[in-house]
Amino acid sequence: MSSSARPLAAGFAGGWARLRARLFAADLFPSWWPLLAWAVAVGVTSFSMRWLATLDGRTFTVAWPAAALQLVALLTTRPRHWPAYLAAFALCQYVPAWLLLGQRPDLAALSTFAAVVLAASVLHSDQDWVRGRSDSLHSWRRFVLYGVVLGPLLAAVIGAASLALDQQGDVDAQSLLTAGLMWYLTEAVGIAFLAPVLLRWRRYWRRYTTRQLLTGFGFSLLMVALGALAVIESSFVLLILSAVPALLVLIEFGIAAAFWQMAVGATIILSATLVGDGPFAENHPYTTAMIQAQVFLLAGYAMVVLVAAALEERNRLSALDHASHEVYDLVADLTGDLVIVVDDRGDVLHHAFTGHSTLNLSGDRIARAQWESEVHPDDVRVIADHWASTRTGPSQPFRIRSRDGSWCWFVMHSRRSRHGLSAAVLRDVTLEREVQESLTDMAHTDALTGLANRRGLSQRAREVWLRALETDQPLTALFIDVDHFKAYNDHFGHQAGDACLREVAEVLQNLADADTCVSARYGGEEFAVVLAGCDGPYTFAAGLASAIRALAIGHPATPCGVVTVSIGVATVHPRDEVRYSRVDPDVDDAVATLLDRADRALYSAKSGGRDRIALAPDARVSVGQQVHRPGEPAREVAGRRHDE
Repeated sequence: MSSSARPLAAGFAGGWARLRARLFAADLFPSWWPLLAWAVAVGVTSFSMRWLATLDGRTFTVAWPAAALQLVALLTTRPRHWPAYLAAFALCQYVPAWLLLGQRPDLAALSTFAAVVLAASVLHSDQDWVRGRSDSLHSWRRFVLYGVVLGPLLAAVIGAASLALDQQGDVDAQSLLTAGLMWYLTEAVGIAFLAPVLLRWRRYWRRYTTRQLLTGFGFSLLMVALGALAVIESSFVLLILSAVPALLVLIEFGIAAAFWQMAVGATIILSATLVGDGPFAENHPYTTAMIQAQVFLLAGYAMVVLVAAALEERNRLSALDHASHEVYDLVADLTGDLVIVVDDRGDVLHHAFTGHSTLNLSGDRIARAQWESEVHPDDVRVIADHWASTRTGPSQPFRIRSRDGSWCWFVMHSRRSRHGLSAAVLRDVTLEREVQESLTDMAHTDALTGLANRRGLSQRAREVWLRALETDQPLTALFIDVDHFKAYNDHFGHQAGDACLREVAEVLQNLADADTCVSARYGGEEFAVVLAGCDGPYTFAAGLASAIRALAIGHPATPCGVVTVSIGVATVHPRDEVRYSRVDPDVDDAVATLLDRADRALYSAKSGGRDRIALAPDARVSVGQQVHRPGEPAREVAGRRHDE
């Protein structure tokens, strides 16, 4: 090689290497093995159909299986490889037909390519459906629309146009319309009955039980028998009944097996019509019979596909629902909470309460009336108000009955969806509430006597006031002071003094029902009582003083030698307070005023010599009336002079 040619050859080699590198990087050429396999399959199928057409010119009207093979090949490969596949398909289809059968390529050669490219360009993006991972109703609708309707329709238009341009046969409108319809049906039948089988063939190799295999084989035999009888008897009724086994297979084994059944049934019907037998061929011209058979098959196919897709969608939704229930159970396990899903009527659709197995809840759907019966009657309104509100925080605590009959406390967090469903998480706060109540009791209870302290008196007295207001009863306050208690401590010691206070407190603890009475240690040796419904305050106070004197706790500093008390009494009618003031008074202020009046009455009793009962100035009994001692004549008590 000359010196001048060497740089040129080197440049050419370098350019070719760079071009190959770019082509390799662009990934325009697929693997040769799948390309060769699909090309050979398409070529053999296409040549067989063309060769049969040379023997019987009507053969092409049955189906064109090569369209399904090409569509499946494009769907299962990358779009950048489609030019290579289409070129291989054209080479394998038209070169052998040209060389061996003398059929030169024409415009009609583009019909199948146009159909499969149109369908593949739309369906390729849904690879979950292509690979068999999803059989949603939407995906199958798209396949029917683009693969069975629009794609073959485009092929029919191109095929009819090629006949008109090449002047093959009659070219009037009716003849072209008939030719286009036959062209459409052959493409549509080939794609409809063969493409799903090729896309779902992996489903056929799944493991089945012996019972399932025998069941499937029996359904297949039943369909073949009904199809054969329909052909022999030329009966449309038997022909329609032959679709029943396909539906049974669909329900039992799924959509993939149903497509295989339909492919077998389509082969029986088309073969019988092709040879002039069966209900479609009876008393009809060949072309009309074949068109009717193909339309019948496509209509039945569309029905089965829609039913199959609907069943798959139902199964998918059922699986999602089951999975969501498992998620609810996992959330319940992880958090220990009760998770519920409620519809717009208030019925519980699902609940997970692994951490709350003590609740009296069934495992099925729970009607609103049923679960409300398990909620404390006083707390049903709490749940209803929370559902109706738009707040995002927790609800007020409410009670749910457990299996042992006790009440568990819960708070609820909920969210409502746009479709009317609500999800709620119920958290058990029984332990926290018990701890809180225990701490509250400790904060509101006097450690020495067990009675309420000042804070507890304020809270409980408010409740007693509201009860008296609701029942229109009088409210009475008593202030009790142990007489000469400092002298008692000085004489007996503080431990004895504490024991004395506890005995007095035990009497006060059992004065009346806890709902209508509260007793408290106000401080030191002073006690306070607030009670509702006391019609005789003085009599009640006298009985209390007598009960304490009856304890017979020795006290040398008192005239009678035992522990005595001085009592101040004040009474009010809460409803009168509302009536005369014309506004609802502040309950805390009203209770404080009542206690203050009783305290001043106590001061009056102590000023009068102790061991006395004094009523507030506006009470029914005169201020400073002395205690009526047990066994003392009432006349003597009445004759004594009151404190000033």
